[in-house]
Amino acid sequence: MVGYPRISKKDRSLVVEFVPGEKQRSERSLKMVLDFGEFGEIVGIEVINLVLQAGKNCLGIINQSVRTDGGELKCSYDEEADSFYLRLKAGRSIDQKAVQGSMVLDNNGHILALNAEW
Repeated sequence: MVGYPRISKKDRSLVVEFVPGEKQRSERSLKMVLDFGEFGEIVGIEVINLVLQAGKNCLGIINQSVRTDGGELKCSYDEEADSFYLRLKAGRSIDQKAVQGSMVLDNNGHILALNAEW
């Protein structure tokens, strides 16, 4: 989809939208870790126990809209550890912060967006 994923940053908040807004959706709290680069920019989002928190269908839309190889924006999921990582930009993580963010889900349990504030 053209223009997606869309990343919006404002002050100390971040929204990553994977598809345009859906009419039927719900929001759920989600524990995550933000990785910060050397200039204070967010380089990645890590979520431990993603499927446990979101359900087995959660990655359907993300896997369709984000590459798993190459490119600056990419994602990976370790099924054994139930660990998801979304790299927003190239660069080393030099600092991390655990936050209570949220995820927006469609009626099928797919993640449509991730939100974080710190």
